Amino acid sequence: MMTEGTRSKLGLARRMLFDNGGLEEIFRHVRNLVMATLVIAAGMHAIENGRSLEIKGLPNIAVAGYIVSVIGTVLFLLNLADGLHRLSKVRRHLALQILLLAIYVFITLRVTQLVLALRMSAF
Repeated sequence: MMTEGTRSKLGLARRMLFDNGGLEEIFRHVRNLVMATLVIAAGMHAIENGRSLEIKGLPNIAVAGYIVSVIGTVLFLLNLADGLHRLSKVRRHLALQILLLAIYVFITLRVTQLVLALRMSAF
């Protein structure tokens, strides 16, 4: 049997996720994270395979790969900064903010590792 405190916490979580757009924000951040990681992966692929790739009008593919990787890294960091900024606006207990921050950073790193691992696997 649920207590009144548990019901109110579940109701608050439901309102934050569904009514206040929290779920939308989560999906937006994950989408942005995956896109930034794919940009980094494309740059790394160009760096590693620059000699075997041939793109018209691009004399040095490895240099282009470094530039693309830097752009992806900047996008990644901007997405992380945006997430941290939005988490800092949550007016809840400091321990909850720290827990949310740790979860956000953990998930960010794991999704990045997963996308990069998929890129490295041979199809």
